[in-house]
Amino acid sequence: MGLVICALQGLAIAGLLNTASVLLVIGCGLVAAALQICQMAWPRLAPGWPLLLLLLATLPTLFAPLRPPLAWDALMYHLPHAREWALTGHLGVHEWLRYPWFPYNFDLLFAAALVLGNDVLPQLIHASTGWVTAWLLYRLAMQYLPAPAGAAAALATVTWLVTSRSHYSAAYVDMAVAMFLTAAFTAMQVSIRPAGRRAVWLAAFLLGVAAGSKYQVLGLLPLFGAALLWRHRMQGPGWRIRSEWDTWLVTALCFALPCLYWYARNALLTGDPFNPLGGRLLGFTDWNLGDYLWQLQDLRNHAGWPHWALWPALAAPLLPSLRRIPALRAAWLVAAYMALVWLLSSRYPRYLLPAYPLLSLLSAAVCIQLLRQLPAKLYRALAPVFVGLLVLALGIIGARSIAKSWPLMAPTQAARDTILQQQVAGYQVWRYLQEHPEAKLYQMNLEDSLYYAPRATWGDVFGPWRYRDYQHLSPQPLHHKLKSEGFTALVIHTGRAPTVAQQSAFLQYFELMLVVGEVSLYRLRPGF
Repeated sequence: MGLVICALQGLAIAGLLNTASVLLVIGCGLVAAALQICQMAWPRLAPGWPLLLLLLATLPTLFAPLRPPLAWDALMYHLPHAREWALTGHLGVHEWLRYPWFPYNFDLLFAAALVLGNDVLPQLIHASTGWVTAWLLYRLAMQYLPAPAGAAAALATVTWLVTSRSHYSAAYVDMAVAMFLTAAFTAMQVSIRPAGRRAVWLAAFLLGVAAGSKYQVLGLLPLFGAALLWRHRMQGPGWRIRSEWDTWLVTALCFALPCLYWYARNALLTGDPFNPLGGRLLGFTDWNLGDYLWQLQDLRNHAGWPHWALWPALAAPLLPSLRRIPALRAAWLVAAYMALVWLLSSRYPRYLLPAYPLLSLLSAAVCIQLLRQLPAKLYRALAPVFVGLLVLALGIIGARSIAKSWPLMAPTQAARDTILQQQVAGYQVWRYLQEHPEAKLYQMNLEDSLYYAPRATWGDVFGPWRYRDYQHLSPQPLHHKLKSEGFTALVIHTGRAPTVAQQSAFLQYFELMLVVGEVSLYRLRPGF
């Protein structure tokens, strides 16, 4: 995936992101995958109840991504940005969408899917990173956890699948970041072996792909640098290519290759490589200080704690049997570092998801070891009860998840339209505007459906077209402001912005064209 992202990035920079180039990249990937599969040594899955748990936890995630796109952030900016790249064939900065300056490595895969005309495929691509992460986690547990490794591996994998289950239905990037970081951690474990410097370079590349997908990954660079220093000290002179300087240079290049474009572009065009996060120090461009503070407040409003199933990981350093395993010590250190950065920055639950795989590994190891430390008779009595409760819980959770996903799967266009009318605010209004386009359109509080809106529909919480600069104006100044900026029509979610259209003189300046539920379409009246 990382190599495909780099290929798509190069094609999009050159303006060559089209059907032929995407199919060529996919073809190369299939050939490489076939060659790799032929060389793989496939591990045996643990039989019996561990396999049953894995099946129960995986089954609902297979149905979740098959719905039409419905997730808030996917419709607000992930898919709209990808759609613009797919339609234009190159990477552009689309200022009417939120976060136009973000790093978008993983969204390039969404753009490739949209080039092929399929907007369910981005959700399957994101879901596949959850499944790959589960596979990585199973392999890690089988290799590093003490006996019974099969039970611990199954429990770790199930914990990850359950705690990440809400993300399989969305075209987001969080599980992808979790996958790349888990793979980077795995590569660093491999680098302990003789001639392990190539694994270090692979870890740097994977970390770079993740850093090109989400800013938060940059917080891991100090830890990665410390790990490199420790590796160099442990491996000695044999770890060098020709000198220590060369080793660090190759590592830096491997990291920069997949992510440098985004940060260099931002620095050149805005002066802030981390736009808009560096605005307080480097100056704001499309955002202002109010937007920045609003974003921080929104994160605080949605602060929360990680899933309860991950909390046993805290006890991992307290168990001597686990503390003696170097890989688990490393996992706990990395997870603790990620959790600390998260606590000091956002406490927004989704931003901790990249740490969930390692936390799942540690949590499963702790639970299994605590069970095994019970007296033999009690252990033999409790183990079947524990497994039975897990099977029952996973069965109930899976059934509920499938029952929720099944009605949202759309095998025909008519079924898709019905689902979208029910689930997406303003969908019918957007369909009307697709058929009866306006010269320039401003929307209020419908950012969660912009993927279905006509292209270049303006209006957002942040940026130059922020809602608060419009929705508190009286009708005449609002009309004048919109008209002076070239807008010809206005769409309002009256349930979320109830006071705008309720003003007494509003209809003197705006003509009501269409009302569907709480969404109203107005055209600016001429002559004012």
